[in-house]
Amino acid sequence: MAKELINIFSENKSTKVLQNELQSVELGKLIYISNLPGSSKNLLINLLYKQDKQYLVLLPSVESVNESKVELNILGLGDKLICFDDLNIEPIQENLTKLAKRPNSIIIAPYLLLNVKLPTKKNIDNKTIEISSGGNIKYDEVLEYFDIFDYKREKFVESIGDFAIRGSIIDFWSYSEKHPARLEFDGDFIESVRYFEPDSQRSLKSTDSVTLAERITEQPEELTADIFDFFSSPIIFASTIELSEYLKPAKIESPDFNEDLEDIDEELKHELFESSTSISKKEVKQKEVSFNYTFEELLYRKNAVWVVEDSLNFELNKIDFYLSEAPIINSNFKILFASIADYIKKDYRVLITVENELQGRRITELLSGENPEFEEYTYSGKIAVKNLPIKKGFVSSCNKIIIYSDYHIFNKPYRTKISPKLLNKKSKVKDFAAIKKGDFVVHETFGIGQYAGLETIKIGSVEQESIKINYAEGAVVYVNLNYLSLVKKFSSRDDVTPKLTNLGTNEWKSAKKKVKSKIAEAAKDLIKLYAERRRTQGYAFSPDTIWQKELEASFLYEDTPDQAKVTEEVKSDMESYNPMDRLVCGDVGFGKTEIAVRAAFKAVSDGKQVAVLVPTTILAEQHFNTFIDRLNLFPVKIAVLSRFQSKAEQKEIITQLASGLADIVIGTHRLLSKDVSFKDLGLLIIDEEHRFGVMAKEKLRTIKAAVDTLTLTATPIPRTLNLSLLGARDLSIIATPPPNRQPIYTKVAQFDIVNIREWVNAELRRGGQVYFIHDRVQSIDKIAAYLKKHIPGINIGIAHGQMKPADLEKVIYEFLNKKYQILIATKIIESGIDIPNVNTIIINRADRFGLAELHQLRGRVGRSDKQAYAFLLVPSLDSITKKSVRRLQAIEEYTELGTGFNLSMRDLEIRGAGNLLGTEQSGAIDSVGFDMYMKLLDEAVEELKTGEFSEQFKDLPKQLERVDTNIDTYFELGLPKTYMPEQADRLSFYTALFSIVKIEEIEEIKEEMTDRFGKIPPPAQRLISAAILRFYSSFALFEKIIILKNKAIIYLPKGSNNTYYSDKFPKVANYIVSVNSVKSQFKNEKDIVKLEIEHKFNTPEEILNFLIDFCIKIKNIL
Repeated sequence: MAKELINIFSENKSTKVLQNELQSVELGKLIYISNLPGSSKNLLINLLYKQDKQYLVLLPSVESVNESKVELNILGLGDKLICFDDLNIEPIQENLTKLAKRPNSIIIAPYLLLNVKLPTKKNIDNKTIEISSGGNIKYDEVLEYFDIFDYKREKFVESIGDFAIRGSIIDFWSYSEKHPARLEFDGDFIESVRYFEPDSQRSLKSTDSVTLAERITEQPEELTADIFDFFSSPIIFASTIELSEYLKPAKIESPDFNEDLEDIDEELKHELFESSTSISKKEVKQKEVSFNYTFEELLYRKNAVWVVEDSLNFELNKIDFYLSEAPIINSNFKILFASIADYIKKDYRVLITVENELQGRRITELLSGENPEFEEYTYSGKIAVKNLPIKKGFVSSCNKIIIYSDYHIFNKPYRTKISPKLLNKKSKVKDFAAIKKGDFVVHETFGIGQYAGLETIKIGSVEQESIKINYAEGAVVYVNLNYLSLVKKFSSRDDVTPKLTNLGTNEWKSAKKKVKSKIAEAAKDLIKLYAERRRTQGYAFSPDTIWQKELEASFLYEDTPDQAKVTEEVKSDMESYNPMDRLVCGDVGFGKTEIAVRAAFKAVSDGKQVAVLVPTTILAEQHFNTFIDRLNLFPVKIAVLSRFQSKAEQKEIITQLASGLADIVIGTHRLLSKDVSFKDLGLLIIDEEHRFGVMAKEKLRTIKAAVDTLTLTATPIPRTLNLSLLGARDLSIIATPPPNRQPIYTKVAQFDIVNIREWVNAELRRGGQVYFIHDRVQSIDKIAAYLKKHIPGINIGIAHGQMKPADLEKVIYEFLNKKYQILIATKIIESGIDIPNVNTIIINRADRFGLAELHQLRGRVGRSDKQAYAFLLVPSLDSITKKSVRRLQAIEEYTELGTGFNLSMRDLEIRGAGNLLGTEQSGAIDSVGFDMYMKLLDEAVEELKTGEFSEQFKDLPKQLERVDTNIDTYFELGLPKTYMPEQADRLSFYTALFSIVKIEEIEEIKEEMTDRFGKIPPPAQRLISAAILRFYSSFALFEKIIILKNKAIIYLPKGSNNTYYSDKFPKVANYIVSVNSVKSQFKNEKDIVKLEIEHKFNTPEEILNFLIDFCIKIKNIL
């Protein structure tokens, strides 16, 4: 498809003229061309690109740079691009390194890059060294450079300027590189160089060489060069209209900084700056100083060829491509169909580009459904729907082709980031890394204790590392590696401090028993309810209408696979005769509301009414605005019912519901009042059901009996819970955010009212609103007064947790309805308030927030198709680490959140488990810890499935039987401290190895071990073999294996296990009899059945391999 579009230019005579001009023209010359609308500029660059030339594409904003990067990537030029999308010094340094390595690239940058002052190329080259695989730089020399360049030694490399040493491996993050690098030495020889991902510490890809550089100085006297000094005779693409904007006179200097500070109250001044108020006027003014060129200076001082679009049509002597803008459609299908028909009449070919196959099918179905002729044209190729996500189409009158892009048709935001090709290898062990000394842990058999670290103790004749756990009254338990899977970190709600178990008593046993019976009751109710609904006859909705397809095609964002799957699940539930009862879980901003909108519209299309029940009046307003926005092109009457409506308005809405005049009503528990009745309710949507009281839930139960119900929650439901309740609740999970959400532009700055005024006014000019986060209630009024004084004409709302709930709700409601332009709030807005019109957030004293909090707060903006901005204000630029800003940016690049955020995930999962089985479960979780609770839940549900409710679950797939095998050996196995010095790492790897669910995980763990620590030593190799043996023997149902020097003793299930001895044991016995190569015998002592196998193996490795092979064979015959 890309080729077909590029051919539009290759067949165009004007392209040949431009190519000839570029061959012959001398540097410093100017070629004018006609306007390149839509995506035509990137298609032309694709055609013109030659390996021996450097291209610079200048664009008006960082957003357009990122969009162009994505589009050129899609057109196949991804590895040729260098993208200046961040004008801070470190990203620029990275890009200059790339430019030195790949001079013949396509550079895309905003015009502002021409203003950036830089050190000279010579200065940068002198402070950069190249380290290559097999190169001649020695181990100690690398360490010396770290000292010279002022790098900081850490345990792990997590931020720029760090280095770490682990034996033969050196990790570092250079100022000149996008990713940290790992050097693996053999003596003084560099065996390999590879990039790694700082969160998982896993390698991303190997590289021949990497640079190690000192940080670029920001001292004004050394900044004497500009970006042109680093280019080599580029061909520059620009536009007259954009150049005229850029070449405006120099900016006006900012007012005197200290003048603006004079009227700040002393307490507030200390709050904002601590001791950093001594910023000189010179420094503040410095920011405003910039290079400013005339066009002639730009043209003749720089060695370049300029290809300039004559957007203003001033030049007569220009190369004309005869292209024009595609018509504006504004999501209106009537306009689209009329426009297509019009161009077909003029004998044009119509191409519609879409982002994926799903969207392609929707558009094709819409065209066929609208007009039978369109279907014919599609078959004949006159209309073609192609999968190529370009931003915007255009019209080529000389080729007689019109291109529509679905981004342009529906006014969708274009993607500004590329899904990373380097799929991050997730760390297999990071999930287990959470236990630290002093943490509370739960041992399945002994109960709640406190982790005291790893200790090496003698077990038999062998020394082995074990986990030490302290219990009540000074009792201590040492846990052998075999039993690691029995130990989990204690986690519960809101950091409940647990009571240590007293080992000599029955308290742990009875606590488990009590919890299990509570779980069984709750699960029983759930299963009964579910079975009842399965027997009830409901209403079966009709298949999708053409309008349904139009609605789904016009969604602002690209459907993620999860979202498409959940949409189908919901619609197929609605089309069946059983009443739907589906729970949809997904993080805020992952598209749950869109699923609700689609379900609601499907119900309304069948003449049914829809009730959307939400816990707060603010959420009611939010959903009301979303539904109005999405359904405004369709004849649907939507109403909102909450205490923000007057009595008369409420009465009117209730009348409309009873008479069927209102199709969709969104409301709080007011909807459950006795005076509210529906003419024909077909669908009930409940947002965050767990936030309603018991009475509301009872009322809901009666409504839900025969009505399709869709419940939404942002609280993640633990995956294990999802599995154990399989067949007892319909659950759908959306785990990924839409790919074309805009990244949030994030900048760290000092408090400066001039800048703040500029940021606020820029947002207000585009009709938006601003969050200003100030997390100190005592000074919040002062900061509001100060802002109001310096930003005239604005209305400010104030929101904080010490306000009465009704007052707080009122302020947010008024902000939602645009009464205020700025909302000054504490971090109370961190969760739940979702206002698409707010796209700038200013966080004061960002140095006081944790990374997870900053991530949450920043996520309050960027919820629409506009570019969002987050400004983090700090007293001095040293107070928020570069690492934090860098990690915030990394979070955006990889939608998988790093380990820092999994902590809050855990709290949410605990809440999720409580919500699903009833809030009274929270106490049960506190008494045994979350992991133990989940295990007991599994057991309880399993018992119900095989007992009381066996009939209902008979069709579910049977799970493979498995036991926890313990392995004792006469030889040492473990992770030597010399190989893996950190105790936390060793514990993580031990736990990962002894908790594997699939055998493939072993390879991943070995790979990670080698990647991070180098060649695996023999004791660690034996540990890995023991983990493999444990895995296979657990499926062979062996309870214990003792390996001695001359024999191995295998313990079979207890003699009381009748099922095993009647069904499985004969197979095992027959196999052992048939194997003549080993001398073996069964022994039976007091209900314990053992198999003793004599052996003559000389090394631990040989006996381990023999037993692994033996267990695999037994597993296969069972």
